[in-house]
Amino acid sequence: MLSYRNHERTRITKKTLLAVGGTDPSGGAGLPADIKTAFILGVHACPVVCAVTIQDSGRVSSWTALNGRLLEDQVAAVLDDGPVSAVKSGMLGSSENCSVLAHLLESTDYSPPYVLDPVAASGSGTPLLEGNALDTMIRRLFPLAALVTPNIHEAESISGVRPVNDPDSMEKAGRIILGMGAGAVLVKGGHLSGDPCDILVTPDGVEIFRGGRITGDAVHGTGCTLASACASMLALGFSLEDAVKGAKILTERVISRRFKRKNGFLPGHGPDIGPLPSNSNPAAFYLPPAYCSSCGNPMTATGTGPGARLFCTNCGFVHYRNPLPAVTLIVRRNDEVLLVRRADPPAKGELCFPGGFMETGETPLECGKRELEEETGLTAERYGLFDIEIDSTPYGGILLIVLEVYEWKGTPAPGDDASEVLFVAPDEIDGLAFKAHERLAEKLGRLS
Repeated sequence: MLSYRNHERTRITKKTLLAVGGTDPSGGAGLPADIKTAFILGVHACPVVCAVTIQDSGRVSSWTALNGRLLEDQVAAVLDDGPVSAVKSGMLGSSENCSVLAHLLESTDYSPPYVLDPVAASGSGTPLLEGNALDTMIRRLFPLAALVTPNIHEAESISGVRPVNDPDSMEKAGRIILGMGAGAVLVKGGHLSGDPCDILVTPDGVEIFRGGRITGDAVHGTGCTLASACASMLALGFSLEDAVKGAKILTERVISRRFKRKNGFLPGHGPDIGPLPSNSNPAAFYLPPAYCSSCGNPMTATGTGPGARLFCTNCGFVHYRNPLPAVTLIVRRNDEVLLVRRADPPAKGELCFPGGFMETGETPLECGKRELEEETGLTAERYGLFDIEIDSTPYGGILLIVLEVYEWKGTPAPGDDASEVLFVAPDEIDGLAFKAHERLAEKLGRLS
């Protein structure tokens, strides 16, 4: 982690997702899922409404598509406010809205990655597209999409392959959809009987993501979460394959944190950011930060007690207890992995993997490279996604993006909030400072 005493920044920047879709008063799917998913990945979502739905956690009662002019004006307002880092569309509702969105994307002077979730029906089977809207979507929007994410039922309707009910038919449908102009296709297998698997089809080949069935219950909004996580990961600079891998891990975490409402289950988007856990340590960095993450000026408290906030008298930045993800790094040397000994609270003197919180405006990849150099003196040359964790720590609930460093240079030397740097075999690690780090060590032990 970085002390901001001498760290100056003239402005705050943040990766931004243009999320186009339908409302959901249950809060589990559609635009609410997009906003929450982007938020926990450190991305700012700009929600644009195409359709208004009446639904709860288990069923859609009715819906109405907004007219194309309203869609056009909303998107124009977002784009006039500055460039976006990625685009995700879900429920579009009408052929007119498909055409309007296509025209707007074609008219931009840059090409942010676009993830298209071809929402044709709700999980309960209610149609969510009018007339020939699917044909318009295929003709106008598929060629603009970096990734299309149909479930097996949508893959049947789009490709004409019937039934799509196993990996072979999923791959066949994915290849046909790829031929319709999509940059890549992720055929989602959550509705398969038995264990689910997803099939990623790209011009370079096919990758199968196998998983285990977390629950037999239908969880509302998981498809929206997966697609918006893919878009957010692309906005953060991850490769397509790592974006899909990370989105799948995050969606599994969300399903495992599901909660019950009267008519169904809603996804547990998290982590929870308050209240602070009982073992919080006021001396720990970020509880609270001493210096503004925007301009480096000392922070000032607005008052005392639970409602107190810190703000910067220099630039006006208000601190709401770091909402950004943390990044952890896996660095291997032969059969050993790099650990650091913490020089500051919490868990001072204990071992953990190197890493720390993202700064405002940083991507996980930028944060990982910075943290590795600050704490260990090593420079990451090539690195990618290893895992995603959600954990409760003395900092509060955090989302942890785990990067594996494939190539690095330099000589290990402790710095910043690390007092020692050492390589240890995973099976010789006897406890780490954070529970999520212990789970990572167990996983590394299984992989070695």
